[in-house]
Amino acid sequence: MTSILAAPVSVAAVDLTVDAVPLSATDAERAAVAAHFAAATAANPKIWNGPFYLFERAGPVTAAGFSAHARRTDFATFLHWRAAPDARFTHIFPVAAVTTADDRLLVGVMGAATANPGKIYPPSGSFDPDDETDGRLDPVANMVRELAEEVGLDVAGLTPDPGFVLYPAGPCRIAIVRRFRAPAPSAAYAPAIAAHVAADPHQELAAFRFLGFDERIAPTATVGYVDALLADLATRRI
Repeated sequence: MTSILAAPVSVAAVDLTVDAVPLSATDAERAAVAAHFAAATAANPKIWNGPFYLFERAGPVTAAGFSAHARRTDFATFLHWRAAPDARFTHIFPVAAVTTADDRLLVGVMGAATANPGKIYPPSGSFDPDDETDGRLDPVANMVRELAEEVGLDVAGLTPDPGFVLYPAGPCRIAIVRRFRAPAPSAAYAPAIAAHVAADPHQELAAFRFLGFDERIAPTATVGYVDALLADLATRRI
C-alpha cells in the first residue's frame, strides 16, 4: 500500500473540503476501534480521544494545486486505521518547516503523552476543528497554531515560501509542507524554545533540535517525509 504520491511535488495551492456527513462505521468496525483504543490507552494512559479528519478523496496533484475531501471522525478511529491503513482513506497533515539562517531545520522530539513518543519531526499536528472554516480546512492556520503551541514561535517573525510541497509520508499519508525562513541563526531561537518546551503543561515535546540539512535520522526514529525534506533543503530544491 502506497501514497498517491511517488515523490515530492510542489503545488501553488491546496483546497481541502470537509463533508457535512461524518465518517460512518458498522457496529463491528466501532467495536474494533474501541478495542484497539482500549489497548492503546492501556499502553499509554496519557493519550485521549478527540476530533479528527480522514480524507476519502485525494488528488489529482498538479503544479497548480491539490484538492482533497475529508470526513470528520475521531482519534480512536485514526489510530485503528493507522495500524493497518485502509486505502480508501488518506491521512493528510500540515507541516511548517522552520529553517534558520545557518541552514538548520527545527524538529521536535515527541513527548510521552503523544501517540508518537520519541519520534523526531518538525513541530506539527493533524487537523482539528480549529482549522475548519465554512467547510474547508486551512493548512496555514494549523501551522501557525502548532508552532505557537509546541515551540512558542510567532510566524510574524518568519518569512514563508509561496505555495506548498507535498511529500509522501508513508502508506496513505501526505505531508503538506511550507517552508518558513527564520532570519537569525538557530542559537538565537534556542533559549526561548527551550523555555517554552519546559513550561508546556501538556509536554507535547520532550526536547527539540536544529538539524543540519545534511543530517539524516534513522527511519525508526522519525516519520516518512523528514529525510526527503532534509535532502531537498540540502540541494536547494525547496
